[in-house]
Amino acid sequence: MNQTPRLLNRILLILIGFLLLLCGAHLMLTALAADYAQRWQVIASGAGAWFGNLLTTNTLPGQKDSWVWIVISAFLICIILVMLWWITVQGRGRGGDYVSKYFADENTPGRIEISPNAVDQMLRHFLGKRSDIISINISVWNLLPEAGLRVKVQPRKGTAPGPLGRDVARAARLAQDALGVSGPVLVYVVVGTRSRFARTERVI
Repeated sequence: MNQTPRLLNRILLILIGFLLLLCGAHLMLTALAADYAQRWQVIASGAGAWFGNLLTTNTLPGQKDSWVWIVISAFLICIILVMLWWITVQGRGRGGDYVSKYFADENTPGRIEISPNAVDQMLRHFLGKRSDIISINISVWNLLPEAGLRVKVQPRKGTAPGPLGRDVARAARLAQDALGVSGPVLVYVVVGTRSRFARTERVI
């Protein structure tokens, strides 16, 4: 339900993986194939001589250093900034209050806000004392036109996920009807170590 650019992430992962694969193959050929290593040594020596000549012919006036290092430093800084921006755009969309509406009533105008904790309590009420659920976690996501609701459920070992998911989705719809909202609902059923070793007396 979040706004992570998944397709672009997968494309970047494929490209990075392909580049790493090429680098690994290059290192293996350099270590195992003598002819390939000799050709690579010639290419690397030529590239090093070209870069050294570039630095020598592009020195700053009155200085012994080249302005090429300034360009390289600026390029690396730009890469770092782009990487930081890319990190910030991952997983965006998580919201705060599930309901936040302003009513311009003539007598008592004001805003109504309902937190995810209230939705959590309503779900627990509608689901009742079920012994096959260990925990429920509610998160709100900023979607249009209404906020989305993700319900993360951790059942006990052996619980049928189909009927459980339908019951949780039904409880979420009842909670939405009571709150007067109709946004999308995602039921996320997870199973882990806690599900296998939780004691039977732990209920909602």
